[in-house]
Amino acid sequence: RSPISIIRWYIELLSDKSVGTLNDKQKEYLSEIDKASERLNEVIDSSFILLQIESGKLSLKTQTTNIKNLIDQVIAKQQFSIERHKLYLQKIYPKDKVLIVQADPKILCIILQNLVANAIKYTPENGNISIKVDTDSKNLLLEIQDDGYGIPKEKKSKILANSVSSKDMGFSLYFVKRIVGKMRGKISFESQENKGTTFYISLPLGS
Repeated sequence: RSPISIIRWYIELLSDKSVGTLNDKQKEYLSEIDKASERLNEVIDSSFILLQIESGKLSLKTQTTNIKNLIDQVIAKQQFSIERHKLYLQKIYPKDKVLIVQADPKILCIILQNLVANAIKYTPENGNISIKVDTDSKNLLLEIQDDGYGIPKEKKSKILANSVSSKDMGFSLYFVKRIVGKMRGKISFESQENKGTTFYISLPLGS
């Protein structure tokens, strides 16, 4: 068994009361451990996907995807961090569109997960984060905005560079850039120090 599967096994053991009944606070902690283990598993998946991208072996698996449901899943996994940092998260959807598209839901979920986690990390308590989704005739359009610390001018040119640096960008944004490129999409950002950052992603429908 892998380390992550052992963690998952013990979580299940505690959840089904095999070792006794948990009180409400313990159940809450166990739920967060469960979500954290899922996120860890996603980091491992992301690393594997990045290796596939670099070797040219990644194949996308498109299917009918409800974007609103997918975003709800992303938010649910980050709910503990959102509440802990006392952040307000808003979802913005067009009123006249269903937002059901052909896409690879796993890859799309990982992209959103990384960008939302990044926004949480760099937004102070009582801050705001928004996820805006729209479509045009050819593309799925995503905006992840925060009113956090922003990016210093001297670091902006390094944020979407072609190499990874924990000091300037980190793995999550490097991964997002690489996977968006694989999907024939575009990524850009606007940021003002002490005002916040917005990442824009455009992905061809069906990618």
